[in-house]
Amino acid sequence: MQIGCCWFEPSQSTLSNQDNDTSWRMPGAEFAVLKLLTERRGQVMSNADLLACLPEDEANMARLVQAVDRIRFFLGNPSGKLLESVGDQGYILHTKFSPRRELLGNGPARRMTKQQYILLISQLLLLFLLIYSVFEPSNYLPSLAELLGEQ
Repeated sequence: MQIGCCWFEPSQSTLSNQDNDTSWRMPGAEFAVLKLLTERRGQVMSNADLLACLPEDEANMARLVQAVDRIRFFLGNPSGKLLESVGDQGYILHTKFSPRRELLGNGPARRMTKQQYILLISQLLLLFLLIYSVFEPSNYLPSLAELLGEQ
C-alpha cells in the first residue's frame, strides 16, 4: 500500500522508502499501529483503539507516541505529514496531502488562497494606477525652505 513516497507491505511487515531506497523491517508496535491506520485510512483512530492493537507489554501511551514518531520519521518529509495527530483523540492517516493554504499567516482569520492573494495584488496595482492617472505628478519639488515659507 502506498503511503506518500513509501510502500507498506503488511505481509512482510516492512516499510520501504522509494525516495532514498531504504527498507525498514518494522518492530511489533510500529507495525501494529501502521497496519490499523492503513486498514482504516482516512478515519480518526482513537488512542484506545491504537493501544488495543499494541502488544500487551508495550500497551501504554508513551510507547504509542514513540511508535507514531518513528513511523513519521521513516516516512520522511513531506510523507510524514500524512500521519496526523488529532488532539487528544487519536491519529488519522490521510489518503492525500491537504492543500497548503497559509500564504499570509497561521491564524484562521489570516488564511488566504492563492487566487485571493493574486486578486488582492491586482486590485492594489489597479488602485495605484488610478491614483497616478487622477493626480498628475509634479516635476517640481519645492525645497524645505520654500515649504516653511523662508526665503
